[in-house]
Amino acid sequence: MKREWPFLVLEVLLLLVLLQSNAPEVWFWFIALLVLLTWRSLALRQRLQLRATAEPPAATPTTEA
Repeated sequence: MKREWPFLVLEVLLLLVLLQSNAPEVWFWFIALLVLLTWRSLALRQRLQLRATAEPPAATPTTEA
């Protein structure tokens, strides 16, 4: 989740800019927000799929002296 904090902050900032923007700018900021949300959701989905399919690492034998 720590990896997502900067992107969540950026998404909230883009949403605030979108709410304060003029009519011609609305479409630009709306598209920018949609692209960012789509990109992050696809990255999150890929990470979750990789984590689900990854096998747990094998235990390494320890040597006791």
